[in-house]
Amino acid sequence: MIQCLIVDDEPLAREAIRGYIKKMPELEVAGECKNALQAMSVLRKKTTDLIFLDIEMPEISGISFLQNMKNTPAVIFTTAYRDYAVDAFALDVIDYLVKPISFDRFVSAMEKFYARTQKPAGSPHESANESGPTLKVRADRKTYILDISRIRYIESLKDYVKIVCTDESVVTHDTLANLEAFLKNHGLIRVHRSFLVALDKISSFDAESVFVGQKEIPLSRTYKKAVLAILENN
Repeated sequence: MIQCLIVDDEPLAREAIRGYIKKMPELEVAGECKNALQAMSVLRKKTTDLIFLDIEMPEISGISFLQNMKNTPAVIFTTAYRDYAVDAFALDVIDYLVKPISFDRFVSAMEKFYARTQKPAGSPHESANESGPTLKVRADRKTYILDISRIRYIESLKDYVKIVCTDESVVTHDTLANLEAFLKNHGLIRVHRSFLVALDKISSFDAESVFVGQKEIPLSRTYKKAVLAILENN
């Protein structure tokens, strides 16, 4: 688990980051602090891998805190102001998120963290087996190890997703955006706000839909042009 510390004097801002962290199973909240002094105390007591750090806080700013701390964990700044970006990146932070922060932008920052630290990307954990990479998901109080090459499509069900494989289906608490960030490198593409589809499982398509066997999956206006270009040139 990646231990995350949230440091922000605004309760709503802490709540938003906490909610995003909870959507990604490999992340865990190590603590929440209203100011830099509290953060110093937590860092002395708890192992922390990543800090989500506000900049404008009472007494000690996020930038001053970072400048004066030694051996700090990785840092992602979360701020309502764009003016500090140059100073922030001079401190070698992972990313600079401007409030209000969307979940897509949060996931993008986490991708940068994974790339920097060489930790597994995305909410699922990839591992190797004889047949290739796998996807680990939690459902029904169990961990399922799914062969990515057997995934046909993934459907969003609000706070859950349904992962349909050639031989089984699993419903897990996750988001399509989170899975897309991980699986786009494994041949799955977004065709609709509610669907990811494995390219090699598409049996036919037309201007409005793709078909995975007998399953018809709609192409939304947002993704249609890019998806049809890939399919027509593949």
